[in-house]
Amino acid sequence: MLGLGIPRRVDPLSSSPGSQVWVIDLADRRVVVKQLLGHKADTRFQRELVALRAAAVVGLAPEVLDADPSANVTVLEYVESASVFPDPLTYASSLARLHAVTPPPSLPAADAPREADLTAFLRLCAAVGVHPSPTAEHALRSLPARVATDGSALLHGDPCPGNLLVGPAGVHFIDFEQAGSGPGLAELAYLRMAFPTCGYSTVLAPEVIASAESAYVETWRETTGTDVPGSLADHCVAWLLRGDALVQRIQRGERDQFERVLAQDWEWGPMTARERLRHRLRMVVELDVPQAGPLFGALANRLESRWSA
Repeated sequence: MLGLGIPRRVDPLSSSPGSQVWVIDLADRRVVVKQLLGHKADTRFQRELVALRAAAVVGLAPEVLDADPSANVTVLEYVESASVFPDPLTYASSLARLHAVTPPPSLPAADAPREADLTAFLRLCAAVGVHPSPTAEHALRSLPARVATDGSALLHGDPCPGNLLVGPAGVHFIDFEQAGSGPGLAELAYLRMAFPTCGYSTVLAPEVIASAESAYVETWRETTGTDVPGSLADHCVAWLLRGDALVQRIQRGERDQFERVLAQDWEWGPMTARERLRHRLRMVVELDVPQAGPLFGALANRLESRWSA
């Protein structure tokens, strides 16, 4: 097996439909073997391999012991993990350290909200009788370009609780298949927006979020010697505008999910799609976003009335 020896024991691990993962005992060590399958497996493999190696240098990912690009297979050190998710302060600090890593040039720019996302969101507003002022619409249309310039960090791409290992050696990130280069605040916003790309979606208490965000800022400053670039409020709004963040990855790009959520609700983890959308609206309303704040407040009230009836 990739020159590492003869397996003595092989145990499969649960994984997403796009991969197979095993824990393998060799004569002198235990390793994890992962093979990517299906749609764009080659591209996902290259992104993950590059990001894993960059994050491992600062102790935030398992070491890559071997790799076979022809089969999209990586062999990783085995990392003991005692819990699924760290406390939010440790999560935020680890995220800041990851973002402080210079992203390898081969990683693509992270996705920002597209014109299609904004158009779908404005259709949602119109469908319930909420219409943005010219100032609010201009603020929304300028958002994608604004957030795209908020720094160049090593982004995990899907920093969900299930993609972290937490144990005696600290926090290790895994599953970097969506890794990219972009603004770190896009992932810090996960705390306020209840982990928008994750099946595990939980609402944290406001004081917990505030403490975690402070831990991120402090760790970033200690690591880089600079202030965190960009506006966290802008990145929270950016997640609100993504209708595809209401469904699992395999369903993204198929249809207008804002149009769908008006007609039906669906489950994804502990929160339904409507619960996710309502939470995100409440978060941006509480942030008091300049110019577009009244639009978000009106939409939140209209949806609450519509769905409670």
